[in-house]
Amino acid sequence: MEQELFEWKEEYKLGVESIDSAHKQLFSIVNRIISNFMDKDYEKSKTTCMEAIKYLKTYTVKHFAEEEAYQQSINYPGYAVHKKIHDNMRDVVIPNLEKEIVAKSYSKEALEHFIGVCAGWLAAHVLVEDQAITGKTKSKWTQNAAATDNKDDFFDGIVRNYIKVLFQMNAKLANAKYAGYKLSNPFCYGDTFTTANGDIYGMMTAVEENVLQYIASEFIDEKAFDLDAVMNSMLGEIISSFNLQLVMAFVGKSPSSLKSQIISETEFYSQYKNIYPDYTMLWRTDRGYIAVCLKKLNAEQFATYKDN
Repeated sequence: MEQELFEWKEEYKLGVESIDSAHKQLFSIVNRIISNFMDKDYEKSKTTCMEAIKYLKTYTVKHFAEEEAYQQSINYPGYAVHKKIHDNMRDVVIPNLEKEIVAKSYSKEALEHFIGVCAGWLAAHVLVEDQAITGKTKSKWTQNAAATDNKDDFFDGIVRNYIKVLFQMNAKLANAKYAGYKLSNPFCYGDTFTTANGDIYGMMTAVEENVLQYIASEFIDEKAFDLDAVMNSMLGEIISSFNLQLVMAFVGKSPSSLKSQIISETEFYSQYKNIYPDYTMLWRTDRGYIAVCLKKLNAEQFATYKDN
């Protein structure tokens, strides 16, 4: 049997049959849409995406409710925040993607963005958030930089753990004070978040090309690498999830996203130079480097972020 393009793997299992079954089905839906793109049949892709949107809207309601009920039954301490993530996907992300698709008349670009975001969100959510329910990964909600005296050591441990869990590779801190020097053809992503009390944080992550290719290959068959727009959206969503996790761990609460986007290599270095981050670290993996920069922004600095 030919390998699926977006394949469910045994290591994704939680060991809870109802939840694992639902996750397999969601992976199957996303795989079917990606396969249609590989067929280069736009009308078929359009029809499948229209059906998938309707299915995802009803299916995520059912799956999320079942998963949340299980969390409550075991008194899972991360339930409240996990539910907020579900609510955001069901009530904000999917509806906004649907609006974009309709507004753009089901254009190829809108459909590619839709499936890339769905694939990235699903992979990141299952690997990190859902694995924490049964203790297979450590929940970030018990890790809070605000309660830690040495924030550098805190970020070293947190980021290394997330690279291991989310990117499926080992990492070693190469430089605790990354100074913005050039990386090898990096994929760069920037996010801004706000907390309930109005604090604003900017987060930038740059991942070298070889590392990015490995990350992509962990989630999707290499035959699909030619789908550039789908791959960019998927990888952007995965790295955005990485950024969100670190900011949440840093502030000890759930922030709201203000802006999330792929940024150019030039923009990454420019932002670094113009708004020197509070925390900058460089990690070395077997396949290359990952740089992470975090900054609490004032109003003027946030305006600079918004304008880019």
